[in-house]
Amino acid sequence: MSDILIIPSAAVEALRRKAKKLVKERGVAHHTALDMVARAGGTFPDWHHLIDAAKATEPSERAFKAGLVVGIDVKEAQDVRLSLSQFVRDEHLVTFVRSAFEKAHPKPWSEEVAADWENLDLQLVYFRGVRAIPNSLDETLELCREDFIWSPRYVRLRGKVLQDPFSDEVENG
Repeated sequence: MSDILIIPSAAVEALRRKAKKLVKERGVAHHTALDMVARAGGTFPDWHHLIDAAKATEPSERAFKAGLVVGIDVKEAQDVRLSLSQFVRDEHLVTFVRSAFEKAHPKPWSEEVAADWENLDLQLVYFRGVRAIPNSLDETLELCREDFIWSPRYVRLRGKVLQDPFSDEVENG
């Protein structure tokens, strides 16, 4: 898994508001305030680098919130057809999946829930849809047959989880 920091669009907007507040409170230039809030976390030297990081994961965030995300068993992902036409492998998606899992399972966790959290990226490989978004689980599974030999174990469509091996509570597609 890569070490790219995920910067959700909501975090970028919150930092913009914080910079705007600094402009009003301290009278600094807007670009200076943006650089200050970017540096405050200790990860980015300036606003430009923070925005580059956010842009790098924006397709992942968009697919997670309103598009199509599927998770294939890690062993079965080795059998994925090389010429994917409907999907692209996306290693950033696991961060969004983990975040949603954490929101759905408030701590403290049981041993079983903690093990499920650990397995989110150990058992599944995530892909995002790159074409038209299907309207149902059945349409999604039909689309998956074009690129995958095996059916996905995890399906998130238009922001709703329709299939999840780590949860008993899923939406009906």
